[in-house]
Amino acid sequence: MNKSIYSIIIFVTASTLFISCEKTITITAPPYSGKVSIQSMLEPDSVPIVYFNRTVPYFDKKVSFADLVIRNASVIISNGTSIDVLLLDSVYDRIYCQYNYYYKGYAPVQLNKTYTLTITNGTDTYTATASTSNLSKARIDSTSFTPVFKDLYGEHEGVIIYFKDVLAQTDYYRYEMVRYVDTTTKRASEKIVSPCLGRDSVKVDEIGRSVYSDVGQNGLQLKIIIEPAYSHKPGTKGMVYIQTIDKNAFDFFDQLDKQKLAQFNPFVEPVFLRDGQFGSKAVGYFSAMVKSDPATYVYPE
Repeated sequence: MNKSIYSIIIFVTASTLFISCEKTITITAPPYSGKVSIQSMLEPDSVPIVYFNRTVPYFDKKVSFADLVIRNASVIISNGTSIDVLLLDSVYDRIYCQYNYYYKGYAPVQLNKTYTLTITNGTDTYTATASTSNLSKARIDSTSFTPVFKDLYGEHEGVIIYFKDVLAQTDYYRYEMVRYVDTTTKRASEKIVSPCLGRDSVKVDEIGRSVYSDVGQNGLQLKIIIEPAYSHKPGTKGMVYIQTIDKNAFDFFDQLDKQKLAQFNPFVEPVFLRDGQFGSKAVGYFSAMVKSDPATYVYPE
């Protein structure tokens, strides 16, 4: 028999056996026990904002801001001398082409005050406290750029920020850059696709993925390196801030960062969000922060 014909017969036979071994298995997902998500970061001289959303299963198709927001809740923030009743509000997000919903107050947050958040939704009540005391504004000394730095996620370019820690207290920090993006900008290696943006640019808040503590570095010169979330060209300009955050925010975002590390690196121990300020009833944080004065940053490359 011709060798080529013989080979074809073997291939067809093997392929038939392989196909005949296929089996469709239907997996029924376990019942999903949802929680609510509460996120609020108080900032002195700004009115309070609270995001109050429902959580959904990973493969749920209802993930728009309008689907996730919990409406008609009672959201109150008090500081012992005044009460602020927050009402549902929204802003149009031109990148996602949809309204982003949150509860917004009217009384600006004050320094050196302790605030209590109380949310009532049907028969459920969520409460937590946060303080604007002992939050010292950081001072950015200088900035620079590195084309390559390494972390557990791989190699990246990075924005470098130098600032001095405040002596004699425990402080927690987070990075922020405010800049403009458009449809030529890439995020996670993909261009921003937004029919609502057209040729316009829109301002974005780029928040650092990680949070930092001054434990073991009290009063020293600190240096943090941040991978840009958006692409840039030489001359792209932004305003850099260092947020001094409270322990409530630090604990939440530190867990979140460790959870992401565990998802991307098989050698990192899995971490799950533990019960925080709201116990087992909700995930999230009610916290406070102050920002440094801004530093103008221009990408060199």
